[in-house]
Amino acid sequence: MTAATLAEPAKKAPPGGDASLLIVDDDPAIREELTSYLSMYGLRCTSVANGTEAERVLSEQEFNLVLLDLWLGNENGFDILSQLRKTSSIPCIMVTAQDEMTDKIVGLELGADDYLTKPVNMRELLARIRALMRRTKPHDPDDGSNGGHGDSVPLNGHRNGSGTETKWKFDPMRRFLSTPDGTPVSLTTAECDLLIELVSKEGLPQSRDKLCQRVFNRAWSPYDRSLDAIIVKLRRKLEPNPDHPLVIKTVRGRGYVFTGFPQ
Repeated sequence: MTAATLAEPAKKAPPGGDASLLIVDDDPAIREELTSYLSMYGLRCTSVANGTEAERVLSEQEFNLVLLDLWLGNENGFDILSQLRKTSSIPCIMVTAQDEMTDKIVGLELGADDYLTKPVNMRELLARIRALMRRTKPHDPDDGSNGGHGDSVPLNGHRNGSGTETKWKFDPMRRFLSTPDGTPVSLTTAECDLLIELVSKEGLPQSRDKLCQRVFNRAWSPYDRSLDAIIVKLRRKLEPNPDHPLVIKTVRGRGYVFTGFPQ
């Protein structure tokens, strides 16, 4: 897919109030099975067989979530996801026939929000789709229900020579982060979800198990590096020196703690 095509602004919103899902899989039987099952639970499903078709429908219509197979004949789902993340933060669940931890880490590094291995348990898939959509559901900034967060959470700061205060700003409701000079910082869904959890408990160590439950809706295991991979990505975006983290510190034997940005 080309970033230029995905960036085209004119798109049709899905009719009705149902959530809209794009299924990208080269197996017609799997596409039919997924569409049939998920449609019974109110999901409006569009299915395509390859990256070219996905590119076309994504440029024409808005979707709430993408279900992306890792291997699409001669195409690689990683390449499709990489192009998609250049222009869009739409939630994405990757599906693969291989239960390889390396594939999971690469997918999450590229911006996947969750990962499932074939054969997919339909009830688990539905639960993960619903959980991901709950986490990424847009909020009305004027409805007053900010879930305990202010409209914008300042993350430490200082004043410049003119006396104007400069600081990082994080708005968990609008899912928006900006640097002290106002430059927006692009965050994937999983990165934003994790940052929300860490910032909301500033100064308090958070266990890997709790963070995995809140971000991925699953228990953590010692062999699961998904959380650590996202921490690495956040540090690259937030830390002055990612090799010596000050913002998100590792708490040995426990997990991670958000300490606030340095002055």
